[in-house]
Formats: sequence, C-alpha cells, structure tokens
Amino acid sequence: MHRNFGLSQINKIYIFNILMIQYDKIKIVTSIDYISNINTSEFLTNLMNDEVLYYKYHQEAPYSLIIIVDYRKNELTIEFTGKILKESYYKLISEDTIRMCFDNINHLGLCTLDTEAIIHNSQVVKCDVTKDIKGQKIDSITSTIRQNLSNYNKWSIKRYNGGIVVEKVVSTPKYKRRLTIYDKGKEINKISNKSFVDSLKNSRFVTEYFDNIVRFELNLNAMYQIRQLLNIPNNNLINVLRASTNPILTVIDEAVKYVPQQHKAQTLRDYEHELLLKDCDYDMVKVEAKVRALSSKNTSITRMMQPYKELYKRLQDNKASTIDIRALVA
Repeated sequence: MHRNFGLSQINKIYIFNILMIQYDKIKIVTSIDYISNINTSEFLTNLMNDEVLYYKYHQEAPYSLIIIVDYRKNELTIEFTGKILKESYYKLISEDTIRMCFDNINHLGLCTLDTEAIIHNSQVVKCDVTKDIKGQKIDSITSTIRQNLSNYNKWSIKRYNGGIVVEKVVSTPKYKRRLTIYDKGKEINKISNKSFVDSLKNSRFVTEYFDNIVRFELNLNAMYQIRQLLNIPNNNLINVLRASTNPILTVIDEAVKYVPQQHKAQTLRDYEHELLLKDCDYDMVKVEAKVRALSSKNTSITRMMQPYKELYKRLQDNKASTIDIRALVA
C-alpha cells in the first residue's frame, strides 16, 4: 500500500528542498577505473580494427541517462537528469541524493559504478541549477521579467513550454547565460513525461508535489561558467554539490532591473495623465477636483475623468501583478 502524503507533508518537504543547491541535470567525467561489470549487450560498441574504442549507453525514457566508456581517453562520462531519482525526483540532484542517483544506475544491471570514488574524483562539465518556487503564477513572473529587462540589447526572451527562456546575447560560450522559467506542474503532466510518471510506484505524490510549482532552471554548459557562477575553485563534483552561492539570483540580478509597482506609459497622453495622478497622490477625489478647476463650465467632467479612471485601474492591476523576482529566488 502506498503512503498517502497530505498537503502539510508536501509543504514541509518543499521548505527543506529550497535550503540547498539542487540540479535537474548533471554531466560528469571521471576515470574509466570506476566502472566494471559492463553489460556490453546493452551498450553500443564502437570498434576500430577489432579494438573497442568506446561503449555507449543512451536512453531518454523514462528518464535521460548517458554512459560513455571511452578507452581512447581512459574516461568515463555519465550524464543523467533528476528523474533518475524516481519517486524522490522532487528532491532533485544534490549532495543528499547523489548516492541514490548512482545506486539507481547500478540497479539497472548495465554496469557497476564505484559510487564513492566517482563522488570524490569527478569533474562536472555541465549542470542545470534548479530552483522550484511554489504558490506563484507563471504569467505574473514572466510578465514582470519581460517588462523589466536590464538591457534589451544584451538580453533576449523566447517562449518555452508555457514559460520563457531568458538568454544573454553573447558569442563566447563561457559568458553565456540561459535561464528557463516554466510551469513544472503542467510540464510533468505532459505526454512526453507519461512513461516517467507511469513508472512510479507513487506517481500521485510526485504530480501533486509539482502542482503550482514554477521552475527556474539555469543551464551551465561550460566549465568556466560552473566555476564562476558557483564560486568554486575547480569543477570537482563534491564542490559543485556543496556550493553555497545562488547562481540563479546572480543571473536575475544581471538580467532584470526590478522597479516596484512600475508602470510604463504607452502614449504621450498616458504620460500626461499619469503626471496629474502623481501630482494628486493617486487620490481620485483630488484628481477630479483638479480637473474641475482647470476645465470650462460646459465640459463633461464624467468624460474628462474617464481616461484617469482607466489609467488608475491599469496602475492598480500592474501593482497587483508585479512580482519581486529577486525575492522569489533569493
């Protein structure tokens, strides 16, 4: 019988998760000495003159996993996503779960990995830093970011999976920034994730956990990027897992210039109306008094006040929907 998780239990797990750095994908390179008992029937074999150059295993469902045993370089490359944690996917990849990741690979019967040796003797060449935010509307977050980019020439925004991708426009890979923001609750229920959800013993808990979650995912695809944004001296796996910085916040600070309750006038007339609203402390009684004082006796005050009322409503709506993105990811 599967354990039933209530809302309070889900919230406790969520609070625990946000206290540490987490990853939804990681690619590591280590020594070929740390893999044994390779089930070659499950691997693609690349030969040259009857000599094995490398073995490669690749699967995309129910989760992504790549294992490359390269005899030319004497290297073992392993790349996997957080879904390898199965029912514990919500915990993502972290120092607390990394052993579980390798244990789950070992349980597949593909090979035997020396977990401790890999943890302490590996280099991270790619990773996706991940932060899940609960209780926020994806539309409000993306709208706020769209309206408050720090530099529209240096940063671009593209639609992605019901959310957005914020990218820094640079030609050098190590200076690139790519932050994806999307509705994880909707994404986990898409047909592309059906094989993963169906493979779980308690799929209901996993899908309920991600309900109303907005995911921030920062792609670090260069070793220099990883060291710089995680503020670590080298790319050792253990250093990556123990990083104490907040690289997503760093990128938000670069990309978004947040101004609370910001409103951008769309026309000159809007701007003129807003100046009067501001002069009257956004008090509509004062605004009407000013309009009456400056209008002729035959002027329809109702008609004159209409654009001020409409602008005031837009300002209030803007105030309600504007979110401090920095505070969300801090």
